[in-house]
Amino acid sequence: MRKFCFIFIFFIFLFVFPLQAAPRMLIGVDKVTIYEGESIIYGITLYDTQPIDESITPDISVFTDFNVQVLPKQPSNQHSIQIINGVRTENIVSRIRFAYILTPKKSGSFIIPKPNVSVNGQQLVPDSVEIGGQSLRETSFGGAISITVKPPNDQDLVRLKIETNKTRLYPFQPLTVTLAVQVKGLPEKIDSGQSMNPLQVLRDLPKLTIPWANDDTELPKGIIPQQKYSDWLNGLTVRRLQHGFAINDYISNDFGFGDDFFRSPFSFGGMIRRTPIPFAPKPGTPIPFAPKPVKIQRPDLSGKETTYWEFRFSRTFIPEEIGHFSFGPVTLKGVFADADPNTPQGASLRDVYVLTSEVSVDVVDVPQENRPESYIGAFGTFDWSVDLQPRQAKVGEPMTLTLCLSGQGATTHVKPPDLSQNQGITANFKVYPPTEEVNEKSCTFTYTVRPTQEGSLVFPSLSAAFFDVEKEEFVTLQSNPITAEITETKSSHSVSVFSNSQRFFSGTLERSEKGLFANMTDPYEAVQQSVNFVRWVFIMILLFSVYGVFVLGVFVWRTCHSNPKLRRRRNACKRAKQRLAEILTTRQKSNNQTASFGNELQNIFFGYVADLTDGVEQGMTTKDACIKLLELGATEQTVKEIRNVLETLDAARYGGFDLKTLDELTEETNFLLNRIPKELTQSQNFL
Repeated sequence: MRKFCFIFIFFIFLFVFPLQAAPRMLIGVDKVTIYEGESIIYGITLYDTQPIDESITPDISVFTDFNVQVLPKQPSNQHSIQIINGVRTENIVSRIRFAYILTPKKSGSFIIPKPNVSVNGQQLVPDSVEIGGQSLRETSFGGAISITVKPPNDQDLVRLKIETNKTRLYPFQPLTVTLAVQVKGLPEKIDSGQSMNPLQVLRDLPKLTIPWANDDTELPKGIIPQQKYSDWLNGLTVRRLQHGFAINDYISNDFGFGDDFFRSPFSFGGMIRRTPIPFAPKPGTPIPFAPKPVKIQRPDLSGKETTYWEFRFSRTFIPEEIGHFSFGPVTLKGVFADADPNTPQGASLRDVYVLTSEVSVDVVDVPQENRPESYIGAFGTFDWSVDLQPRQAKVGEPMTLTLCLSGQGATTHVKPPDLSQNQGITANFKVYPPTEEVNEKSCTFTYTVRPTQEGSLVFPSLSAAFFDVEKEEFVTLQSNPITAEITETKSSHSVSVFSNSQRFFSGTLERSEKGLFANMTDPYEAVQQSVNFVRWVFIMILLFSVYGVFVLGVFVWRTCHSNPKLRRRRNACKRAKQRLAEILTTRQKSNNQTASFGNELQNIFFGYVADLTDGVEQGMTTKDACIKLLELGATEQTVKEIRNVLETLDAARYGGFDLKTLDELTEETNFLLNRIPKELTQSQNFL
């Protein structure tokens, strides 16, 4: 019996425990060769058949050669599906993704060390490394990844410089940040007169990476843009694709005639969606941006005066807080034409990478030293005016006192003077709290005052101090005294009544026993002269009702035909199917890899949900897409099938799928794209 028990336990340890999959760790980077100033995305993915504690955080303190930006982690339960010989196998795997943006501190060769990750007391070692979408089973240096950071080119084809109108300023002073891009003129054999834009001979747009050209929410805290980033970029779009720069990752999604026919051709929103212009970028291509260039003369590397085309990208901000703020660095990457005597054309293309250092500004507070008591919080250059109306009144009658500070500067934090503490005013007047009207150029405070005694009263001079930011000193303005004539209030003891004959009647009114008409002498007075308000009110209500119905009809029509959100929602399914067809065509031509094809299929669902909700496709997860579909009214069964497809496609990056499986998932994707609209149109949430 003991022998049997021993054998039974032996077989449990031999077969059962090995079947319990241990936690796995996968790491990867999007690229291993970059220029100084560029960044890479480093990812860590943990897998386990058991739930993973979401409080686990990888120890990345070993990344000492990089500036690290931590992105939000993404926990999920992955449904893995495999179909082999018609047999479908489904597994559930717990997964957590960690992502980081690593920016090398200098150029050279670096090793990204293996992160320290412990799950249930077990130190994990990566069993797979992914580099640029390619999975490598064998890891070097025990999970470390080697990268190369190239320094900027030693060249004079392109020069970058960040400029600011001030390096030291005060809150609410305008701050203009300018990126100057100087591009060397074309070689003489190509353009002897130096009149040709050097960008127009380039096949691809040079790419600028400008930190302050992203979403305004990414600006430093305390910095407010004077103009939205989309409006600013809209003013920089150019007609000719070869005459501009690509900025960050802004690309065109689609173009052609359609629902957006009446959109502005140069609308930033239209460029990244649909734009009915023949010169619009093709889908997926960068949008060209460029201000009007100016030709300048400056020395090249050899010291020779040379013509450069300067493009100045300027944007204005308003600092609302005191502090130290930095802008940059900016990078430019592209291919430019350079003189080459060894070619028949006298020029050849050359790769160029330029990196600028960041520029800092200090926003300082108004000095406390020598600050006058009458300082009201304004800084700039202003005029001060005080007015009291009327100048003649009776005791207790209301009078209007107006204080106005106008000029150039910051008035946002201006506070009204507290006149209740001025004894020269309270001795003769009762003061009530003011109303305020503040805008960018002036602030007006309106008080109500009542004289408390009669006589020739003098409203005293009022002072207001502001800070002159140019001279960096306080300036005190003084108003002139105002004299008001106040008389005593007299009560009335008799009533004068006027008749139609314009004769006066004084004395007391007496009651007549003969009725209201007893004292009438003119027959016209007995005629009904009152206005029929009921009739006029009815006519006015009828007119306004007709007008309201007309306005409502126009509003509904314009909403249905010109609202970009509704147009985007209506075209969501059509756009998703077009993307699917384009992906299938591209795959057949280029023999696309399984992992990349699976990722593109995922993006079709994410883009479809983003179009339905007027959201953003980038950064959407499977969980986000499923939640939004449920909110719109999709059935739980449909959402479950979509979740299985998305998580299966996500698992394709890590192997275990063949082309036959993805072909089946493609058919299922097409089937779901046809089913979803039918369910959503029946839902009240979607309507």
